[in-house]
Amino acid sequence: MSLTASPPVSLAFSSRPRNGGALFRSLLAGRPAQAAPDQLSIAIDAHWHGAQADARRLKQYREVCGLTDVGFLPPLYLHAMAMPLHMAVMSHPQFPLRLLGLVHLANSMQCLRPIGDFETLDMDCQLHGIEATERGQTFTLHTRLQTAGETVWTETSTFLAPLPRNGKRQPPDDLPDWGSPVARWEVAGNAGRRFAGPSGDWNPIHMSAFTARLFGYPRAIAHGMFSAARCLDLLCRDLPACAPLHIDLRFKRPLLIPGEVALHTRQEADSTRFVLNVLPQGEPHIEGTLRRL
Repeated sequence: MSLTASPPVSLAFSSRPRNGGALFRSLLAGRPAQAAPDQLSIAIDAHWHGAQADARRLKQYREVCGLTDVGFLPPLYLHAMAMPLHMAVMSHPQFPLRLLGLVHLANSMQCLRPIGDFETLDMDCQLHGIEATERGQTFTLHTRLQTAGETVWTETSTFLAPLPRNGKRQPPDDLPDWGSPVARWEVAGNAGRRFAGPSGDWNPIHMSAFTARLFGYPRAIAHGMFSAARCLDLLCRDLPACAPLHIDLRFKRPLLIPGEVALHTRQEADSTRFVLNVLPQGEPHIEGTLRRL
């Protein structure tokens, strides 16, 4: 029997989308952990015209992540700005997956030019279906920022709705020798709560040991985009503030907090590869690539 594609859903906002309580509304609505086959063709596009950074959130974001203020929006803060639009898509009644339990797998973005702190932007986000894989169902959110018709930043964010584990632990990766770290730092136990406000990500796995244990973690875990923001700030300090960049991030293993991490880098022909390892075992928390365009 052939499946009929769902008609696309289109959303438009002239101010910051409000999605308070979306995580728990999704749970109370009884959404499944896996979408039914006839729901995999879901298509949603959302637009926010006249988006601007919130001064208080931006200041808090820089403080929490320990970022250098170079007069332009930090690349990953743009992801935080887009979070309300992402949540508008994923909290829509026709979105078929439960939000709690989704795993952020990867992010890829192009920062085509520096964006001023309070530049006015038009933002759009698109979801084109859900794919069934061996690990579960995956989907990608495609986000674009424009000003005066010029595309200045694009991003793809890929998520996994995982299938239940079969009890077998995946063997550890064959970890390469990255040499000595270029930086190491401690991550406080309240980092998840501090980052939730400016990032808009209030997933309970980041908030406290108690709420994290409800989802199978022994204590809270750090936001992957929080860890990545610190890495990129360190890696970009030797680059011109106006340099266009391509950034790839792959989120490997959770960072239990409090914890300690070490940043390693490797220079390649036209890019810098990096890994943020969790100490003391040295397992990768984030792997990524930074390349000037």
